[in-house]
Amino acid sequence: MRTPAHGHREVETKFDVSSTFVVPALTGLAGVASTAGPTEEHLDAVYYDTEDLRLARNRITLRRRQGGHDAGWHLKLQSSGAGRDEISRPLDAIERDPSAEGTVPGEFADLVAATTRGRPLAPVARVRTVRRATTLRAPDGRDLAELADDEVHAQTLGTSTTLSRWREIEVEALGDDLDLLPAAGAVLCEAGARPAAGPSKLARALGSRAARPELPELPADGAPAGGTAGEAVRGYLATHTRALLAADARVRLGDPESVHDMRVAARRLRSALRTFQRLFDPAPARALQARLRELNLLLNAARDGEVQLERFTAGIDALDERDLLGPVAARVQGHLRAQHLRGREQALTWMRDAQYLDFVDDLIAFVGEPPYSALGRRPAGPALRAPIRKTDRKLRRRVDRALHTPAGDSQDVALHAARKAAKQLRYASEAATPVYGEHAAKHTRRAKKIQNSLGEHQDCVVAQGVLREFAIAANQAGESSFTYGLLLGGEREQAHLTRDVFAARWPKLSRRRHRRWLH
Repeated sequence: MRTPAHGHREVETKFDVSSTFVVPALTGLAGVASTAGPTEEHLDAVYYDTEDLRLARNRITLRRRQGGHDAGWHLKLQSSGAGRDEISRPLDAIERDPSAEGTVPGEFADLVAATTRGRPLAPVARVRTVRRATTLRAPDGRDLAELADDEVHAQTLGTSTTLSRWREIEVEALGDDLDLLPAAGAVLCEAGARPAAGPSKLARALGSRAARPELPELPADGAPAGGTAGEAVRGYLATHTRALLAADARVRLGDPESVHDMRVAARRLRSALRTFQRLFDPAPARALQARLRELNLLLNAARDGEVQLERFTAGIDALDERDLLGPVAARVQGHLRAQHLRGREQALTWMRDAQYLDFVDDLIAFVGEPPYSALGRRPAGPALRAPIRKTDRKLRRRVDRALHTPAGDSQDVALHAARKAAKQLRYASEAATPVYGEHAAKHTRRAKKIQNSLGEHQDCVVAQGVLREFAIAANQAGESSFTYGLLLGGEREQAHLTRDVFAARWPKLSRRRHRRWLH
C-alpha cells in the first residue's frame, strides 16, 4: 500500500507452510479476477543492527539486499497506522564497491538514531531467499496484492553462527483494499498454512535474542502487569515512549503530522509523570519531566506554524474576493511556512545532539526498570484514585475561576489554564483505564470534550495575536490591513461563541455523579 511521504506502506500477512505445501488458487476471492506470474527472484539480504539488537527489539528492520526488482537499502519502521513504513534507496556506484558494503547510509543511520543511541550498526544476519511471486489483479487490471512463496536460508553473523531454513508465504496489499488480506489468509489456512511464528524473517533467524522488546508491552487484555499502581502507569509510559520513538523517525523524514504525534507523545509522558509522581523516585521523574518540557517547547514552533497556516488558509478561502486587499495569502503562507521550517530545523538540531540521545536513554531505562516508591508498589485500584481525584478538583477550580473572571485577557488566560488541567485529567484517566475500565474511559472522553472546547477558544485567542502582527507588518509595508482586521473580527466572535457554548455545557460535564468512581 503506497504512502506519499516515503514510498511504501507495508501491510502484509505471513504464514508458515511445509516444503510440500501447494498454493491454492485465489482467483475465487471477491474482487480478484486474474493472476500474473509466478515470477522467480533470488534475493540475498544482509541485516544490520546493534550488538544488543536494538532495532529488532523495537520492530525496526535495516537491510542491504541484492537481487530482485528492488535491490538496495531498505529500512522498515513502525507505522502510525497499520503495517510498517518502508524506505528504500537503490545501491549506487559507491555502495556496490565491496569495501563500502558494511557502511550504512547516513540518512538511514540518522532515522534510527533515537533507537541505536550511539551504538554502532553492524551485520547481524544474512538471509537468502528464492521468491516465487504471484500478483492478484482486479477485473480492471489493477494490482491488488502480491503473494510471495519464499524458500528461506538464514545465517546469523557475529560472535556465533546459527543456520536455519524454512518456507513461508507472504500476502502483501498493493493498494488501499486491505479486506483481501484476511480473505486470502482464510483460503491459505484451509489449505494447511499456519500463521507465521515470527513477525519477520529476521526475527525468526535471530530467535530469542530479538524476541524480548526493549520496552515492556501491555498484555492483550490491557490489564496492568503485576496489579500495582506503578506497573499500571509504567504500561502507559511504555506505550507513549514507543509512540515518541516512532514519531522521532518520521520527524526526521519530514512526514506530515509527525511533529504533532511526537509532541502529543511527549505531553502524555510528562503529564503522567507529573500526575503520578508519588509512585516513583522524585529525582529521576522530575528530571525526565524537565527534558520532556524542553522537547515540547522545541516542537511548538514547528507545529504552531502548521496549525496556523491551515487555519488562516481556510479563513482566507472563505472570504469574498472583494475583501482580499493586498497580498494576504502570500504574506500568511510565506511567514508561517518559514516559521514551521525554522521550528523543525531547531527541533532536528536538538534531536541530533548527544544530550537528546542521553535523554532517550534515560527515558527507556526509567520505563524499563522504574524506581518505584512504596506507594508505587501498592495495589493499583486504591492507589491511583487519589492523584486522579486531585487533578479533577484542579480542573473544577480553574473552570470556576475562569467563568467568574470578567471577559478579557485575564479570562483568556484563566480558560487556557483550565484547558491544561483538562488535558492533564484526560491523560490521567486514560492511563488508569486498564484498572478502572469504563468509568475511567468515560471520564477520559469528558475531559477530552472539555479540552477540545477550551482548545478551540485558545486557538482563537492565539490567532488574534498573530493577525495583529500581520496587520502591523502590512501597514509598515504600505499595504492594506483591512483583510487582517476582518479575519481578526471573525476569530474574536468565534472565541466568544466558544466560551459561551462551553459555559453552557459545563454543568452537565461536571455533574457529581461522574466522579463517584473516584471515591
